[in-house]
Amino acid sequence: MPALELIEDRAAPVSFYPTSLASRPTSATLAFKAPDGTTKESPTVTVASVGAAGSAGVSSVTSQVVVVVDNATGFTPGSPVWLETADGWAGPVLVDEVESTTITLESAPPGTLTDAATFYGLGLSASVSAASTGTREKWYRLEWTITSSDSTVAVIREIAHVVRTQFADPVNATEVKRYVAANWPGLAAGKTAGWFRVIATRANNRVRTLIQASGDFPDLVGAPSVFVDSGAGLAAVRIELAHQNLVPGDYEVASYVELTTGELLRAVREALANTYVDRGDTDSVVSGDVRQLVIIPAGRT
Repeated sequence: MPALELIEDRAAPVSFYPTSLASRPTSATLAFKAPDGTTKESPTVTVASVGAAGSAGVSSVTSQVVVVVDNATGFTPGSPVWLETADGWAGPVLVDEVESTTITLESAPPGTLTDAATFYGLGLSASVSAASTGTREKWYRLEWTITSSDSTVAVIREIAHVVRTQFADPVNATEVKRYVAANWPGLAAGKTAGWFRVIATRANNRVRTLIQASGDFPDLVGAPSVFVDSGAGLAAVRIELAHQNLVPGDYEVASYVELTTGELLRAVREALANTYVDRGDTDSVVSGDVRQLVIIPAGRT
């Protein structure tokens, strides 16, 4: 997951979903640390709750992705919750849609959904104060210390950058659905909003990762819209769809991913060569902030 971007001199809500845990979280603490390792602050952490009293029971099961719960308080489309089923499985599931007390999941869980299943909250939330984000710098850390229902303790770290401006993602769920509907209209009609949302999130994370891998930081890009114009966002979407065996025509999946990855790398390079990148974080254009794309032809003799 790419680093969080916290605006300089602004208080910021932060949240974390510990989906790697073996048991649901019951309490947590947070240390917000500066790049030099000093703790800037330790804000209070709230563990998300669902239902009327910290959990929500399943009243009826429509399918393995659609259930009716006794109380839908705390369920939010696009956010994970913790599920425990009667056959012994427990783990995170992603909420796709919420309509009254009807909950639609993004995909069926490994365990079997019955009216004996129970949902719990999973998200951790806190607020970092403006005083803690007063220095614009990279590589701050959020260290979450999490106690689970089985009394085990995990310490999980996230990276955060305190920045002047935030990066604007090149694609959203609407753009993903438009592309899928143009190529596989029947499939698009049968997918829910959460499926398109997940594809968009993964594609945007892929673009962010490649920008940083190139030696730049996404928040320092002068005009993030260049990643729309260069086709980087759409290329990343096509890769994520290919990982679900959705490729056009008679392409073989592995070769299509390889081909499209090359297109994505080119699109990212072209985008970075067609805008100002504040590489020194000076808020001014200096030598090296605008670079042209250099293409060196290669061939055999």
